[in-house]
Amino acid sequence: MTMFNKSLFIHFVKSNVKVFSIIAGALSLLIGIVMSVFTPETMHDIAQASIDAPVSPLGDITTLIAFIANQYFGNFALIFAMIYSVIIGNKLIADQVDKGSMAFHLSTPITRTQYTLTSTIFFISTLVVMFGLIFVVGYAVAELVQPGELPVEKFFMLTLGSLLLNIAISGITFFASCLFNRSSQSLALGAGLTLFFFAMNMLSGMNDSLEILKNVTIITLYDSNAIIQSGSYGPQLIILVGLTLVLYLAGILVFKRKDLPL
Repeated sequence: MTMFNKSLFIHFVKSNVKVFSIIAGALSLLIGIVMSVFTPETMHDIAQASIDAPVSPLGDITTLIAFIANQYFGNFALIFAMIYSVIIGNKLIADQVDKGSMAFHLSTPITRTQYTLTSTIFFISTLVVMFGLIFVVGYAVAELVQPGELPVEKFFMLTLGSLLLNIAISGITFFASCLFNRSSQSLALGAGLTLFFFAMNMLSGMNDSLEILKNVTIITLYDSNAIIQSGSYGPQLIILVGLTLVLYLAGILVFKRKDLPL
C-alpha cells in the first residue's frame, strides 16, 4: 500500500489554495517591489539620510543583496511564512480532529500514516513552490530593472536558506498539530514557540548584552550575513534539515499511536 494518497493531496490543495495564494502573492509582490525600487541610487540616498542616526533602522543597506538579506528575508519572508506555517500546520491535523472531520477521513481506506505523510508532502511542497516563486520573481524583476546588480548565486542561497528555516518552523507547527487534539492547544505550542523564536531573534539584535538570546532560537541557524559574505553556513543549514526530519517523523509517529476522539 502506498503511503501517499493523491485524492487527499488534491483535497489539501483545494482547501488551502486561498491562504497559499495570499501569502505567496504578498511575498512575490514584495520581492518585486524591493528589486525595482531599491536601486543603488535609492539606497545611497537612504544611507546618506540616516548617516547621523545612532542605529540604522534598515540595517545594512550598502548593497542590494545586503538589503534583501536583512530586510526581505530577515523580516518580510520570515513573518509571512511563519503565519502560513502556523495556519496550515494547525489546519492539517489538529483542526480536523477538533472539528470531527478526521473521523470522516479515517473512515475511508485512508490510514493515519497515509494522512500524515500526505500532509507532510503537501506542507513542504507548498513552501518549496512559495520560495521558488520568490526567487523567480525577484530574479526576473532585478534583471529587468537593474541588470547585473543582483548576485544570483547569493540570492539563490539566501532563498534556499530561508526555505530550509521555514520548513523547519513548519515542522514545529506540524508536530504540535499531531500531538494535540484541540486547535487551541496546537496553536499554543506551535504558534507560541514560533513567536518565541522570532522575539528572541529580534531582541538579540537590539543590544550586545542581549546577543546571548540568539542561542535559544533556531532562526540563528539561518546566517544571512555568512551567505552574502561567502562565509561558513553549510553546517547550520544541515542542522535545519535534520531538525525538520526529526519533527515531521515525530509528528507522524505520535499521530499514529495516540488515542483519537473519533
